[in-house]
Amino acid sequence: MGIFATFGIGIIFAFILMVIIGGFLMWVAAKIARVEKSSFARAMAAAVAASFIEIFVAFLFNLIPVFGNLFGFILGLVIAILVIKGVFRTSFGKALLVWIFNLAAAFVALALAAMIMASSFLLSRGI
Repeated sequence: MGIFATFGIGIIFAFILMVIIGGFLMWVAAKIARVEKSSFARAMAAAVAASFIEIFVAFLFNLIPVFGNLFGFILGLVIAILVIKGVFRTSFGKALLVWIFNLAAAFVALALAAMIMASSFLLSRGI
């Protein structure tokens, strides 16, 4: 049971980190891209929506054999960029730049969550 709890907590922690780090980096990217309607609250809302949509679409299309992962990634990407575009009320190009910062945040969050999951697993085993 310990390993399942560890991975469950790690997944939840990764999502929370992805939203927090993603929101901050999206806010920074919006300031860099000179998005007119950029605020930290909008960045957090966009981070929550984009993260949820990307994970949901990837999970949904993961059920399709062979090309499901690729198609789910591409569709999740396009929908997330459109959501960011709508939240910030900006152009597609600026929304793409903001999404790139969100992608960097996702990599950082997943790396941190993986390190925490591994350390908590090792600690639960007494190593």
